[in-house]
Amino acid sequence: MPNLPRRQFLALSGGAALAGLVAGPATPAAAQSTAVPPPTIPALQSWAAGSGQYVAPSSVRIIVRGADAAALRPAAETLAAALAKALNRPAQVEVQDTPAPAAGDVVLSLAAAVVNSEGYEIKVGAALEVSGQRAGVFHAAQTIVQWLKQATTVPGGVARDWPKYPERGFLVANAARFYTTAWWKGQLDEMAYLKLNMLWVNIGYDTAPLAQAKEIEAYAAKYNIGLVPLTGMPGHMDKLLANRPDLKLPNWGSHMDISKDAAYDYGRNEVLAPNLREFTTPYWHLGADEYITDFTQNARVRYDLFPQLGLKAKERFGSTAQPVDVFTGFLNDMNETVRASGKQMRIWNDGLLTSITAAPLNKNIVVEHWVSWEGRKTSEQLLTEGYLVHNSNGDFLYYDPATTESPRRVPDPRRLYNEFHPGRFTDRTVDRNHPGLRGAKLHLWTMPFSEHEELQSYLLTEPFRSLSQVLWDSPRPADTYDSGFSELIRTVGRPPLFPVGRFTTSPLPGATSVWPQRKLQITLYDDIVPSSVQIREGGSETGIPGQTTYDAATRTATFTPAAVLPYSKKLAMSFVARTTSGQSIVGEWPLTVAKPPSIAYPRSLFNDEDGPGVEWYSDLRESELGVRFRVDRPGVVLGVKFYKAPRDVAVHTGSLWSPSGQKLATATFTGETSGGWQEVRFAQPVRIDAGGNYTVSYHSPAGSFGYNHNFFDGRTQDNGVLHTPTAAGYFSHGPTWYPTQSWKNTNYWVDVIFQPDTYTLFNVGEAPVFGVTEGTSLELGMRFGSSVGGKVHGVRFFKGTHNTGTHVGSLWTGSGQKLTSATFTGESAGGWQEVRFAQPVTIEASADYVISYSSGGGFSATEQGLASARANGTLFTRTSQPAGIYALSAGTFPTLSYQARNYFVDPVFSEG
Repeated sequence: MPNLPRRQFLALSGGAALAGLVAGPATPAAAQSTAVPPPTIPALQSWAAGSGQYVAPSSVRIIVRGADAAALRPAAETLAAALAKALNRPAQVEVQDTPAPAAGDVVLSLAAAVVNSEGYEIKVGAALEVSGQRAGVFHAAQTIVQWLKQATTVPGGVARDWPKYPERGFLVANAARFYTTAWWKGQLDEMAYLKLNMLWVNIGYDTAPLAQAKEIEAYAAKYNIGLVPLTGMPGHMDKLLANRPDLKLPNWGSHMDISKDAAYDYGRNEVLAPNLREFTTPYWHLGADEYITDFTQNARVRYDLFPQLGLKAKERFGSTAQPVDVFTGFLNDMNETVRASGKQMRIWNDGLLTSITAAPLNKNIVVEHWVSWEGRKTSEQLLTEGYLVHNSNGDFLYYDPATTESPRRVPDPRRLYNEFHPGRFTDRTVDRNHPGLRGAKLHLWTMPFSEHEELQSYLLTEPFRSLSQVLWDSPRPADTYDSGFSELIRTVGRPPLFPVGRFTTSPLPGATSVWPQRKLQITLYDDIVPSSVQIREGGSETGIPGQTTYDAATRTATFTPAAVLPYSKKLAMSFVARTTSGQSIVGEWPLTVAKPPSIAYPRSLFNDEDGPGVEWYSDLRESELGVRFRVDRPGVVLGVKFYKAPRDVAVHTGSLWSPSGQKLATATFTGETSGGWQEVRFAQPVRIDAGGNYTVSYHSPAGSFGYNHNFFDGRTQDNGVLHTPTAAGYFSHGPTWYPTQSWKNTNYWVDVIFQPDTYTLFNVGEAPVFGVTEGTSLELGMRFGSSVGGKVHGVRFFKGTHNTGTHVGSLWTGSGQKLTSATFTGESAGGWQEVRFAQPVTIEASADYVISYSSGGGFSATEQGLASARANGTLFTRTSQPAGIYALSAGTFPTLSYQARNYFVDPVFSEG
């Protein structure tokens, strides 16, 4: 397998079980000696058929013996809530000192362990009698829920059940992204239903607040699930070492220099001790992965770059010590602190080199084996040496979100069921019955942050069930995944208390800048009746007409408007759907369609309806994202815009940078919508000059953004006086800093708000088609107006190289009165020429004026160039009378026209 960093690499027979997939009608008790209960996931270890049957009553009573109430009441209350939801009938808990169950009751009792502490026994008769230790009773409750969810009658007999492997769990890399508390609770409901018992979470990050982790631990405890908090040391300490630069390894700043005594004090007293006392869990994960690992050199651990580590090893452990001994010695020291708090420490395996000599890792540390890089101890070696080993085989157990370069990787439930067991590691397969094997877990790696949490929950549904069966290791309910287990997954379904009505919309509720051509979509994460899904806008009769379709494969409903959505329209979207279990789901989400394209100033490079091809992505690194731009005419930058990626809830700032990288202004965005273009104005406008490439950027603390790769490949973005160069998209990682890095000519959808001091009707890139020299002098002009009052500062015209001599620019009223004129000086050989009047001339709104220049006979033009009206900013031409006009004598008011020619004469104008 490739050497990649974690963040890229990160006694019931099968026939009998299958016979229970379909519950048949109740039969007389005497005929039920071979009957089996409804199937479960994981399947029962043993079932002995008996007489009688259990029939769920109209109101279920769950009895807990008084002496057991403190231990079993949480399981009883959880069972009551689940049965009430599954059966749609009352369920209540009663505490009795001497239980006297009646038909239909469920009795929970503490008793000796059944094989191990998580085992249990259920005697099925007129009542259900459950016994076992606390964890076992909780698991028994899940079995009862799965039974009664399928059939309210269970044949008589005795179920005895227990897990083979003690560790069955789920890791969420929430250091990289935040998950809502509702999502965590849903996952814990799911895990409990499947008898999984451990949840790995990161703590100590902005995305993993301590208060939320403690809430998760308390909720998990009710479901017999142990929390495994994870805080990485001595590598991957970017945030932990942010305020301790003295402890960083030089040029390897996310890794701690464990040659320094202060590193040990810091690890014990500032990282471990404050966190250990916050949790009651018996577990603690120190990480210890990828310490000074060089992925450009076949995952080599670079002790050679830091001789102080080798010297520290010899100082502590003697002359025969190897550099890696300082690493294992550090882990053993941290383990003392962890064990003193009553917890068992765990680490990843990749730092355990075969060269360890003087400081072997303590045997009471659990090793989670995830990779088999060169020079590391194999899984077999670790087991032989007496370590407890947990399987984290990335080939079977890893979920990696999609990137722009690689597709999403989700654990394959088929391969998990058919091929995996806890003795199958990435490097070799060992005896699945080895006593050192602890179990396994699914791993949800969250880089990049590119998927909604509910999508990830949905895609893990089947892998969870396959792994649950593999780790319980009971007689399989089907020989292969496809021969019955996949159907059993649908039969057993979700836990009754799992959140229903989960959905995501595209765009998000409250989004602005919705493209007029956009189809509106909802993804539903429940089993939906396709014909029940309807999306509408504004009510069935008054809203925008359209059609709803539903794709069962992707669980996505799409509303396709009958026509293009109106610009600036505020949409009131709503939908209804029904689950296959009969529950209604309703939702609504307001949206605002993009504003129409505008030629008004102030202006930006992009229109409101423009936006990214990939609307949301995050590489989980604090980033500054920008675009280079230049202007044809001097003016002021009023502020910054950026296209906000959905689900990006961070606070953003916008900045303007000079061509040399000096920050000229910054401002914090406020009142942001959930998605679409956002805008902020600077406290004071910033004056910039024509010419050089300035930069506008915005800061994304979570590294979330929309993008288009290759957008600036050999092309520019132009709008009026605004232009970008090719390769205009830039970024930098870390705090706000001038963005200087580029990747695939990406457009990060950042924009400037610019007001030129003056502007003209034609853009600088426009030019005539031909040039001519006549035998007489000429006055060449254009009739124009402005929708607002303003000032004409001068004249410009396009000069061909044949158009020699002196030129004079003039401004006239529409009736022919000359208002002012000026002689062009310092002309170039060709291209646009410009002259300013001695004083600007005020013009009135909507009145006709003529701008012209005199020529000795040469001019340049485009036939039919003014056949259609032109507009830019507030300037315009009309078609009610010829706009392109001339006179056959220089200095004469032009009134003649020919073929709607555009002579490329232009006013230099400012508003107001």
